[in-house]
Amino acid sequence: MTQTENTLAVRVEHRPGVVRLVLQRPAEGNALNLQMAREALTALRAAEADPNVYLLTLTGEGRFFCGGGDVRSMAAREPELRPEFLSTLAEAAHELALAMTQSRLLILAGVNGIVAGAGLGLMLNSDWVLVTEDAPLMAAYARIGLTPDTGVSYWLPRLVGHQRAVDLTLGGRRLTGSEAVDWGLANRSVPAAEFAQRLTETEDRFLHGARHALFPTKQLLRSEHDGYEAHLKAESAKIAELSGHPDSIELVDRFAGK
Repeated sequence: MTQTENTLAVRVEHRPGVVRLVLQRPAEGNALNLQMAREALTALRAAEADPNVYLLTLTGEGRFFCGGGDVRSMAAREPELRPEFLSTLAEAAHELALAMTQSRLLILAGVNGIVAGAGLGLMLNSDWVLVTEDAPLMAAYARIGLTPDTGVSYWLPRLVGHQRAVDLTLGGRRLTGSEAVDWGLANRSVPAAEFAQRLTETEDRFLHGARHALFPTKQLLRSEHDGYEAHLKAESAKIAELSGHPDSIELVDRFAGK
């Protein structure tokens, strides 16, 4: 692929039929901040506007796919300001999540490494997921005293059932990439050494199929999720509210090393 845009948080790459978004905040674990969410949404909209693009792939740079929301930026704010900050961040992340599910493009997640929190949400909002075999996947919200966001509480019980969803969100369960496939959270797992090649091969496989049928089929498969937007609004409200709880404030500060 040839690089055509380089921004602080998201690198956009193009090749015929495909736009690839690379989350590139590796020093911060590719944590989803406001700028990253907005840049990714802008790039998605631009890709949709190009009639020669059929696939959008989301992947990460370095050891992380996406380590979750930008908790350290939240911890840098005074406790009374955190609900407003988190509400703004969650709304931006949710706008991206909804756009992914509603997009005419087939969204592929190339999960190259560690996934947590909002990163798990980005993965679940994708249409097809390739993951490295040993990539750790976790919800991680309970660790900082917050509720799920980015659609995690919507998709998990639908994909894995209530009990497993509880285990992931409240029980601290971690999965490998291979286990994520077994649980129905990802489509394929591959060794890390093969990941880059297999991701490109997956893109090519969809491109060489019936490209005109990608969006109509995706629309039908997503048609039962008409209540998703309302659920995302509820998630935003809950996580913002809980961020002001004394226990959550303490857990976030501890996570951020304050």
